[in-house]
Amino acid sequence: MAKQHAAAALFFAVLAIVMTWPLAPNIKTAVAYPGDPFITTWVMDWDWYATFHQPLRLFDANIFYPARYSLAYSENLYGIAIFLFPFRAAGVTPIAAHNLAILGGFALSGLGAYWLGRLITGSAMAGITSGIFYAFLPYRFTHLPHVHYVWGWTLPVLLASLFWYSQKATWPRALLFGIAFLLTGLSNVHWLFFASIAIAVAFAIVRTRLLPIVVCGGGAALIVAVFLYPYYEASRTYGMQRSWDETMAFSARPSDWLVSNANNRVYDFLGKPDVDPERWLFPGALAIVLSGFAFATRDRKWLPIAASWIAIGFVGSLGLHTIFHRFLFSYVPGFRAIRVPARWAVIAYVGLAMLVAIGSALVARRRAWLSVVIAAAFIVELWSAPILWYIAIPDVPAVERWVAENRPRAIVELPVIPDLDYGTMLRATAHHVPMVNGYSGFFPPEYVRIQNLDAERSDELADELRRIGVSHIIVHADSVNAAGRAWIARAIASQKIAFQRRFDGGVFGDWLFTVGGRSQPSAELDAMLRGKPTRSQTTFGAFFSPPAGKQIGPETVMSGFAFSPNGIRSVNLLVNSGGKRLPTQLHEDPVLQRAFPWYPATTKPQFTAQFPKRPAGVWKKTDIQPEIIDGKGNRILLEDRFVIWP
Repeated sequence: MAKQHAAAALFFAVLAIVMTWPLAPNIKTAVAYPGDPFITTWVMDWDWYATFHQPLRLFDANIFYPARYSLAYSENLYGIAIFLFPFRAAGVTPIAAHNLAILGGFALSGLGAYWLGRLITGSAMAGITSGIFYAFLPYRFTHLPHVHYVWGWTLPVLLASLFWYSQKATWPRALLFGIAFLLTGLSNVHWLFFASIAIAVAFAIVRTRLLPIVVCGGGAALIVAVFLYPYYEASRTYGMQRSWDETMAFSARPSDWLVSNANNRVYDFLGKPDVDPERWLFPGALAIVLSGFAFATRDRKWLPIAASWIAIGFVGSLGLHTIFHRFLFSYVPGFRAIRVPARWAVIAYVGLAMLVAIGSALVARRRAWLSVVIAAAFIVELWSAPILWYIAIPDVPAVERWVAENRPRAIVELPVIPDLDYGTMLRATAHHVPMVNGYSGFFPPEYVRIQNLDAERSDELADELRRIGVSHIIVHADSVNAAGRAWIARAIASQKIAFQRRFDGGVFGDWLFTVGGRSQPSAELDAMLRGKPTRSQTTFGAFFSPPAGKQIGPETVMSGFAFSPNGIRSVNLLVNSGGKRLPTQLHEDPVLQRAFPWYPATTKPQFTAQFPKRPAGVWKKTDIQPEIIDGKGNRILLEDRFVIWP
């Protein structure tokens, strides 16, 4: 049996790589898109850092300075991050660790449902089929940006451990249940609240010995409560609760259970772009058919539990449209923090996984080979690869390396714009220094005040930064307009901020200031304040066309520029998540060369490419990322962009 389990584990590990391709070859750089994955990457990196540097202040994370409990504005993901600690200790980067969690989430979800299916049917092949369905159902691919929803294995393991305990009520088996409950609570707060209700119903149906499982489950609940307390404090301090209207918007309708996700090709006709992705809940036709077969079984022991989980998940997903979630929202602590009731669907998926196993085992009793056919059919039905991944730039900017080495008291990166702060959080994994910037489902009042003062270019901004204890300001000149530069000039003139140094970064550089002090004269600074470029010691460039999200036609000219002290050897356009290169042509550009006079070795700074039709092998929905090769052979990537090709 151990060999059988090991073979199943290997099968799901390989299938996770195949079904998410080409994530594995891009494991150090790929994310679903440049947004929420940067947040979860930061969260798990912070869990790693704080565990070994400030374990008693885990929730006082470095974002949203000077707010308290800033980790509690999002999921803490500790039950996922802890599995990544050995990899982080071995030098695996934050994004690579995040992607290991994505791959592990798929593989373990399959393995967890395999154990559940095998336990209730006695058939390893039925367990494999159940695992394929549960691991790779369309919902899982909808949530590729959210590692904690890919990480769904604790739910079937929680239920399976209860069944296993009911067969022989020993303390070791009760301990396994407690561990499963603990990891559920530390991996996903939504799963904790939803599963607590669903497992209580299952427990009432099973009716097994109480003492060992209550002790072990209660001990796990106490540990989880320690992690939940900062959420209570943050909610009490900052009023962090979801409104009725917001929660209603993410409450599913019954018709949403017939809406499929955008990655699945078999059910493309069931896609509805006007429905929020959180409400794309279709589980696939094969699961529904096999679930129907399951009710023909003579052994009906497990059907009430499967049916109850499906009912709870379905009704719960309807959120505030039904009295069930309305009651929880109104009267049960914690449920007012639930933004998306549609996520109750995962409870139904566990119940469906049970029925898939039962139905598969029932069909295979007449023809054993049908079990293999059914498993293969699930793989074909749920196939989404190749998946378009956004390729992030892995290099740590020079200014962030300075912050990591010098560890100022607290920083702010300007401009303060929430959409830009996704990237700020990713860069913060290099230094862990307190900073005003951040992004989450909630924004504390001080962040909102700083953001407004920055947007208004208010002369009060520097005073407010001094008041809250910020010591250094980083200005990303590529993102600062004329009004922002005028604010910098006024703040320098009034000695509210002082220029320290310029760092290479982007086209116009990153600029470091202290809060307070007197600036020394600087020709570079004067040029930046006039909106002029300044000299870089590294290779850099800009990508002009096409804009992100646009459709490319024969008339589209893809263009940008690249400069280097070493000269530019070539510029390629990487597409298909870096899987294919398209060449560009380099051209002279006298205007650009006059604007950037410091790079005589770069004689042709402009790059362009134009294609009469979509090149062979390029996906219709793809990405474009310029790859600069300088005169010394160094490879530099510019920003990636999603585009659509006819």
